[in-house]
Amino acid sequence: MTLSHLKTTISQLSSLSVSELRSLNEAVVDMIKLKRNMESTIKKATLSVGMLVKVNHPRLAGKELEIKKINRTKATVGVVGRFESYTVPIQMIEH
Repeated sequence: MTLSHLKTTISQLSSLSVSELRSLNEAVVDMIKLKRNMESTIKKATLSVGMLVKVNHPRLAGKELEIKKINRTKATVGVVGRFESYTVPIQMIEH
């Protein structure tokens, strides 16, 4: 979809009823959730316990982290050489 086509579609939203807007919103939210879930699944497949990673978060910036455990949507990471551990969403992990 091009930018001009998107702008035209957005300008036509005012002509939709409230129930049509709710249906459209539900479809958009479902698509966002599906894409995030797919990205997370792909990223999770490339991670393994013991792997050294970074986390995209200001509190953990510059720290070398090791994956301790991988859950369905989150992973437990620990700071190398310390007993600190954090549970972070898989989407925030960079390797």
